[in-house]
Parts: sequence; C-alpha cells; structure tokens
Amino acid sequence: MGISASQARLLTITARLTSNEYESQQISNAKMRLATQSEQASSDYIAALNSKQIMFTTYDASGAAKTENLTPNAIYQYADMKNQYALVNSSGQMLISQSDAYNFKNADNLDEFLAAYGIIKEYKTETLQQNVEKLAELNDDDHNYYNNWLSALKDSELATYERQTGVDGSGNPIIETLSSEDAYQFDKLQTKTAYDEAIAYYEDVKIKFAAGVVDEYMVESAMEKLSDAKANYTNCLNYDSWIKYQTAYELVNVGGAIENQETQVYKDVENYFEVLEEIVAEAEDLGTTMDDLYKYSDESKARWYTNLWYRLNGESSDKSSIGENAVNYSVLDSKLATSTQWLQDALSQGTISLEVASYKDATNLIPDESNPTSVILKGITWKSTVYSSCTDFTELDDDAAIAKAEAEYQKKNNEINAKDQKYENKIKTLDTEHTALQTEYESVQSAMNKNIERSFKAFS
Repeated sequence: MGISASQARLLTITARLTSNEYESQQISNAKMRLATQSEQASSDYIAALNSKQIMFTTYDASGAAKTENLTPNAIYQYADMKNQYALVNSSGQMLISQSDAYNFKNADNLDEFLAAYGIIKEYKTETLQQNVEKLAELNDDDHNYYNNWLSALKDSELATYERQTGVDGSGNPIIETLSSEDAYQFDKLQTKTAYDEAIAYYEDVKIKFAAGVVDEYMVESAMEKLSDAKANYTNCLNYDSWIKYQTAYELVNVGGAIENQETQVYKDVENYFEVLEEIVAEAEDLGTTMDDLYKYSDESKARWYTNLWYRLNGESSDKSSIGENAVNYSVLDSKLATSTQWLQDALSQGTISLEVASYKDATNLIPDESNPTSVILKGITWKSTVYSSCTDFTELDDDAAIAKAEAEYQKKNNEINAKDQKYENKIKTLDTEHTALQTEYESVQSAMNKNIERSFKAFS
C-alpha cells in the first residue's frame, strides 16, 4: 500500500507540474503579445508626431493675418484681401456650397446673383437708374421686346413668300412661292426697276413743267412717287434690311384698301430702343461708357462673386445654357464642406484640384448696344495651381492629433504595464509552486525508492 500511495502521489505531482509548465508557457505567449501591442502603440504615436495639418491664412482689411483649419467653407467664405480659390473635381466642375448653388440657380443674370449677397448696382444719376429699370421692364420674361424682335427676324428668314412672277396665256397672274433669299432677289430687282422708272418719270415731268405742259401738282405727284420708289428700293439694298422690313411691316385691309402698317413687335422694339437711346445719350453727356455708368455698393465683394458667376456661367452676364444645365459646377455635400480631413486627403491624393482667380483689371465690353444688360467680362481668368505652392496654405504639426495619440499611447501603455505586472506576479507564483512540487516530487521519489529497496531485501 505504501508504494501504491507513493506512486499515485507522483502521478498527481507530475500532472500538476505539467499544468504549471503549460500555464507558464501561455503567460509567456501573452507577454509576447503585449510586446507587439506596445510596439504598435509606439508606431502610432510616432506617426502622429510626424502628422501635418494644412492651415489656411487670410488677412483682414488692416492686413492682420488669421489662420484657421482648411475646409471648403473656409476657402469659399468671402473676406476682404483674400485670395479666391475653386475646388475642381476630375470632370472640371467647380465644387460649390449649397447656398452658392441656390443663389446661382435662382438668378437670371449677374445683377440678380450679386443682389443675393447684398451687392447692389448704384447708377451715377437718378435718371439713369429710372431708364435702366424701365429697360429691364421692357426686357423681362413677360414682355421681352428685344428678344421677340430677334425671334421675328429669324422667322422671316425661315418664311416663304408669294410673288407674282408673270401672267399666263389667259392673262391670269402666275403666283410662285419663293424662299426668303429668292424673294429678296426678286423684290430687289422689282424695286430697282421701279426706282429707275420713277427717276425717268420725274425727269420727264420736270421738263414738261418747265415747258408749261404740266402744272406744279404733277411735279409734286412725281416727287412723291419717286420718294416711295426710293424708300422701297432702299429697303432692298441688302438682305438684312429686307428681312427687317418684312418683319416691321404687314399688309392690312383698311376699309377695303390694302395698307402697309407697322407690326406690333416692331412698335414694341422701337419703344425699347427709345429708352436705350436715352441711356446711351446720357452716357455720352457724362463722358463715359455704358459699363462705367454704375458702381457696386461693395466693389471688393462684387469682384469676388462676379468671378464666381463667370466660373459657373461662362462669359455672359445673362444666364447661359451652360449655367442653366449646371455644366460647370457640382454641389458639395454639407458634411464635406466642413471637413478638414477630407479636403486635405483629396488635395494630397489629387482627387480634386485647385484653381485660383487672377485679379487683373477687368474690362466690361458691351457686345452691342441693342442688349446693354449683357456684358462680356475680360481679364478674369481661373488658373490651375498646386496647393503646396500657395502662400496662404501652410503645413503645421497636427497638435490635436498628437495630443490624442499621446493620450492613446499612455492609456495603452498603462494597460500593457498592468497586464504585464499581473503576468509577472502569476509567473512568480507558478515558479514558487513549481519549486515546491519539484522538491516534493524528489522527496516522494526518494521515499518510494527506499521502500522498494527494503522490500527487495526482505524477499531475498
């Protein structure tokens, strides 16, 4: 029984030693994982120490610098003495805020767009202001006199015209339908012939009057006939004047008599030109050009949003088809508009590019006096640039990221140290237990060996 008991105790001690060694190995592996975690925490901290943040610098009216985090909103917010930039996607569209997109979409022209930002066009005299407002009323959506006139001219160019080109064998008129070009050539020939005949008739009447054959009434009648023939021929001197005449006059039956009367569209556009002539005349009296008749309530702010208008709309102060179809811009998500990280990543990775507005002196050119509210602005250009070359873009240590990384590093280190200390204490406990078990194992082993030895001696 003694040997059997000793044998059982050895087996128990052996199992415990094995378990002890296995647990020690597990703790060693856990300590290795802690070392890896500590190394990763150090790498994250070092990466944060090397991180940079792009800052945006602006200047106030007194020239004092102000630095803020770079976001789309920071770039697009107007400020005096501030460089103007455009963020552009891979399709060449400017990324704009929702408010700028709303103002642009709801403006039919540059003046309405500027007015949305509180920028008012102020004319030099009250008379000019009144005439410009009157001209705008004559050219608004309800009665767009000038554009109606242009449409009527175009319709005349596309129209066909009936002309009597001769008579048949029975003496009936031959009526042909001619294109506008053919009708013009036909009328030009007819009016030239009639004009030459009127001249010859007038000369003949003058000779007869000098000879006393006809009276003064015949001379006046011949003169009126010549004047009418000359006016008709003048209207056919070129194709454009002929088209305008076809648009301006129409044949009307008045009490059984056919009269040539002005069309309504021509009466309307004459009213438009009368107002325009008053504006032009006052500009001449002031010794200035059409685009110098006014100033803006805030010139610097007007320049900023004028640049924006032409970047979105193209070279016209009236809403163009490019502007109507939103070809040149895309609306930026409101969350991205306030994101520093998104903009920094997008610029550094090249997913968006940067354009800067040049501040050369701009010249407003009126294309033609018939439409003075529409101007082509020269001298404003948007040029591609790299953010690293912009003096108001600066890279600084990301203090916020560094502070956060430092706190994370300290937290992880404290956790790792606490776990490591716990493992160290456990290992010490296991080592102590291992030493005790080993001592007991040797003692039981020695006692069992002696017991076996005495048993052999007894049998022998």
